[in-house]
Amino acid sequence: MSRRMLSSRVVPALSLLALAISGQLHAQVAPTQGEWGGTGLLQTPVARMAPEGELSFTASHVSPYSRYNLSLQPFPWLEASFRYINVAGVPYGPEWLSGDQNYKDKSVDFKLRLWKESRWLPDVAFGMRDLGGTGLFSSEYMVLSKRFGPVDASLGAATGYLGSNGDFENPLVAIDDRFKTRPQVERAGQLNSDAMFRGPVGVFGGIAWQTPWEPLLVKVEYDGHDYDQEPRVKRLKQDSRINVGLHYRVTPGLQLAVGWERGNELMAAVTFRGNLATAQRQPRWLDPPKEPLRPREAAPAAPAPERAASAAAAQPWAPDRQRDAALRPGESWNDVAERLNRNAGINVSQIEVGEHEIIVRGEQGRYFYTPEGLGRAARVLDNSTTADIDWYSVEYTRLGLPIAQSSVSREALEAYDRRDIDLSTLSRHVELNRPGSSRAGDVVYEAKPPRFSGGFAPGYGQIMGGPDAFILYQVSLNASGNWSFTPGTWLTGTVSGNLLNNFDKFRYDAPSKLPRVRTDLRLYATTADITLPNFQLTTVRALGPDLYGMAYAGLLEPMYGGVGGEVLYRPFGERWAFGVEANWVQQRDYDQRFDFRDYRIATGHATFYYAFGGEQRVQAWASAGRYLAGDWGATLNLTRMFRNGVTMGAYATKTNVSAADFGEGSFDKGIYVSVPMDFLLPRSSRARATLLWNPLIRDGGARLARKYTLYPMTGERNGDFFFDNVGYIDP
Repeated sequence: MSRRMLSSRVVPALSLLALAISGQLHAQVAPTQGEWGGTGLLQTPVARMAPEGELSFTASHVSPYSRYNLSLQPFPWLEASFRYINVAGVPYGPEWLSGDQNYKDKSVDFKLRLWKESRWLPDVAFGMRDLGGTGLFSSEYMVLSKRFGPVDASLGAATGYLGSNGDFENPLVAIDDRFKTRPQVERAGQLNSDAMFRGPVGVFGGIAWQTPWEPLLVKVEYDGHDYDQEPRVKRLKQDSRINVGLHYRVTPGLQLAVGWERGNELMAAVTFRGNLATAQRQPRWLDPPKEPLRPREAAPAAPAPERAASAAAAQPWAPDRQRDAALRPGESWNDVAERLNRNAGINVSQIEVGEHEIIVRGEQGRYFYTPEGLGRAARVLDNSTTADIDWYSVEYTRLGLPIAQSSVSREALEAYDRRDIDLSTLSRHVELNRPGSSRAGDVVYEAKPPRFSGGFAPGYGQIMGGPDAFILYQVSLNASGNWSFTPGTWLTGTVSGNLLNNFDKFRYDAPSKLPRVRTDLRLYATTADITLPNFQLTTVRALGPDLYGMAYAGLLEPMYGGVGGEVLYRPFGERWAFGVEANWVQQRDYDQRFDFRDYRIATGHATFYYAFGGEQRVQAWASAGRYLAGDWGATLNLTRMFRNGVTMGAYATKTNVSAADFGEGSFDKGIYVSVPMDFLLPRSSRARATLLWNPLIRDGGARLARKYTLYPMTGERNGDFFFDNVGYIDP
């Protein structure tokens, strides 16, 4: 039995779905989704790919199966899907545990394009279904697709479920007789490599015809599956291998389908789709308008050197006059700092005036795209300073750490405002440098560090796909607070109160042969209504120009408390970084207060980060070390990063725990999508909505869920993302 967990301070799945159907996405007409998710006809896949960045959700039903699929297109040549299948009439578990809940099967698919269609040659794709799941529906296939005017034709061959009709013997028998038969999967969650490409080969294919009425497609396919060999259910009657269907595009983001399958069953499906890579922001009607530029005043004439020297000798030092020398009449640095916060989202800690440059230091608290905050800040400074200032710079900090410095030429900004140059020309006068790269000047403003900050936020968590109920959920109210001792040392805590849940159905504890470092999830979720998920003291320091350090102690997450530290080396302007963390933690009591259980462990990892450039940006994290159950191993995390900040990724962890000891799932793995909340709200925000699908919560490969980590904290060092979005300097 299995479960998956999704959690966030918001409802990420609903947020992503809202984004998918939003008219702001300007999605293009794309190949349609099949009943299994991913581009396809009805039951069978095609070699087509959806547009890069597409996210789609498809729900389909043909008795006895209801399928719920989420498909991602992280690259033009790679499609990934995961799904739950509800099998009517088959109980999930014993009645005392599952009641009348039907069996739920889960699986992951991928499809890889090997050849792109040309004038004479078709699209060619290779794919696998039910990879690493139960294997009940596993298949390996090759499929070709070619357009002929309004007809898109596909032809493929498969082993496994999709090709179980066995139209001809597997040609790999010429290599080894074992390819003649396909064994049953012995353990769910493995890659099932022993069964891959084995068994007879079935043929499938069909056509999709674009009717003269643009919203309507007609689909006809030849099914390669033998329903006499159906898993989990009795034999299904199949009167015909020909399936037919109609596909109707209601809007670019909403599509409906009906069909007649097996010669005797009605099929219905609905698809919601949208392109996250080309997603546009919502109108920002709750943001303050950017300040219009005022005409520049002429700079005062400089006195002759001799006269200046004699004047300096004759007059006493006037600190106020020196401090305000760069300001226009009637302006004050206090007012400038307040406007920078209100209009540019910068919590200003310091303002420094150099010979021809103003440097603002502070933390960006509102704008997701750093150039947008820079552009707004430059307008505030341009309206407030005298004509002898040539550059405006913002040095960004994050929780007291200096991260990066961005700058814009005053002359270019004013020329753009007069429409003498275009946005691309202005962008060439924008820089991103390491902090402290400007020549030191005079500090004219220094804010008192705020001591306390806090607030309330809703919380939502859910567990999906378990035997107790398909969805177990909890709605909570979280009160959080931070007390700063210095800009880099603070105490933070969160109190969470349960408002609503259905945890009365939560009865199942997964078996484990390892220390129960995560599988006691039910006890942590149900023991207390008022909990303290986090309460810790943290300090961060810049140990060098590119070296950062962090130390922390306290209740670090809902299940563990202890002490730890992290060091990150992230050289500016480079694509790589390297970090090390070490922790000593003890398991917390189930009520998530201040008591602890007996289990203690030292854990830690070394992590190498690399950001691949080019048109298709990929970030890879490879970690190796000791996990919470005392197992040793490595985690690989691959993330596709789109230029607008959307990410799609997957991770897998393999340790020295055997598949048998790990239990169902064999190793830890997951898929995630993360979208800036900027796309969903009528005001700017640096927050994200993240959907994480982790099919199983097990004890092997489990890591400490730390509140703060240095690599994301130093994200404003990412030059690719900065210059990809430099156009937001004038949104």
